Amino acid sequence: MSVVSQSRDHLLRRALYGNTVFSVLSGAALAVFAATLARASVAAPATVLGLGLGTVIMLLGIGVIGFGAICWFIASRPQMPVALARVVLWADIGWVAGSAVLLALAAPSLTGWGFALVIALPVVVADLAIFEWLGLRRMAAQ
Repeated sequence: MSVVSQSRDHLLRRALYGNTVFSVLSGAALAVFAATLARASVAAPATVLGLGLGTVIMLLGIGVIGFGAICWFIASRPQMPVALARVVLWADIGWVAGSAVLLALAAPSLTGWGFALVIALPVVVADLAIFEWLGLRRMAAQ
């Protein structure tokens, strides 16, 4: 029988690496397919703060890729900066809450694809946030 020893930050580190992968892949998809996603997500052309929806989605995708890089930076440090990991957790919570607000405000203009996009991404983000929270709790308990 073998005993596997894991450091107390193992769960948080794994959650942050998972967030890195999801953020980079989903951000790249948002950035590359922004125009297509914009056309498929709303029934009529839309603007946000004077910018076309495709431009907003592309900029959002680039920002999400940057967020993934931050998650990687935090997870890859030998001594993980816990305060920054908490910021990531709160950013993920903010993404989920913001998606709920977006869904409530934009529901009349969203297509089925729009609903799917606005619902699917925050479901994954919420799962990652749960693992980040559990990882932070585990670190605080030990």
